Amino acid sequence: MPTRREFLTALALAPFVVHLTAAQSADARGVEIWLEHHCLSLESAMGFKHLVSRYPSATSFASGRTASGSLIIAPGIRWMSLSTAADLAELINEGASVILESGLGFSSRTESKHQIDLLKKVFGLQLLPPVKVGKNPAAATYVEYTRPVHRLVRTFEAITPIACDQSEALARLGKYSVCIRKKIGDGTLVFLGSMLGPGIAAEEREAIEVASALVTSDSESIFNSKRTDFPIYAQPDLDKVAWRLNQRPRKTLGFETPASRLRATVVSTH
Repeated sequence: MPTRREFLTALALAPFVVHLTAAQSADARGVEIWLEHHCLSLESAMGFKHLVSRYPSATSFASGRTASGSLIIAPGIRWMSLSTAADLAELINEGASVILESGLGFSSRTESKHQIDLLKKVFGLQLLPPVKVGKNPAAATYVEYTRPVHRLVRTFEAITPIACDQSEALARLGKYSVCIRKKIGDGTLVFLGSMLGPGIAAEEREAIEVASALVTSDSESIFNSKRTDFPIYAQPDLDKVAWRLNQRPRKTLGFETPASRLRATVVSTH
C-alpha cells in the first residue's frame, strides 16, 4: 500500500509538463517548465509545478513562439545543451523571464566545469565550482534571501556560488552569493545556485514563500494561457521521486525522514 507522500507525489506528477526545446514554447504570458530527464530535475520540477498551479491557468500551455512576458522555469539543470541555452538566451532577450535552477552540485567535476563554461559564454554568468554544504540534518545550513522577501531557506546538500555585482544578488550563504537577478535584453534571468524546487515539493514554507515571490515579482500577469498539453509519466518515474522524498530528513519531523517516521508509527501500533 503506498504511503501518503507516495500517493500525493503520484497525484501531483500525473499531469506533468515536459518542455526541452523552444519548439514547444507556450503562448504569450504562459508558464513553461523545461526540465531534464533525471530524477533531480524531475523532483524539483514537481515542486515548481505545484507552486504555479496555485495561480489561475498557470499550467495551461499552447504551441508557438514564446512572447514577451512569459515565464520559463528550468529546474535542477545539470547538462543543458548549447542549443537549449541559446534558445533561452534568445527568449530572454525578447522579453521572457527565466528561472534557471542549478543542479551542478550533483554533477561530476568534468560535467560541472563544462556547464560553468557554457553558462558564462551564453548568459555571462560567472559561476564558481559547486560547494557541498554537508548532509548532517541536525546541522542544516540556511541560505539568507534578502530580496524579493527576507527568508532563511534550508539548502539542498550543495550550492553553486556565483560572482556578481551586489546589486544583482538576492541571496547569500556565508561568503557566497547563490541567487541573482540579471537583466538581459528585454527580459530577466534569475539564477538559483541553491535548489528551491525540492523544498517546495516537501512543503517547506520558506522555500514556497521565496519561490512565490520570485515567480510573481517580474510580472503579475504571467499566468494567462489557453490550452493544456500534459504528457503522463510512467509509474517507475513516480516511484523514484516518491522514494527520494521519503528518504529526505524533514525539519517538521524533527529531522527524521518520512519513511523512518512511518515505520516507527507502524511498529508502535502493533
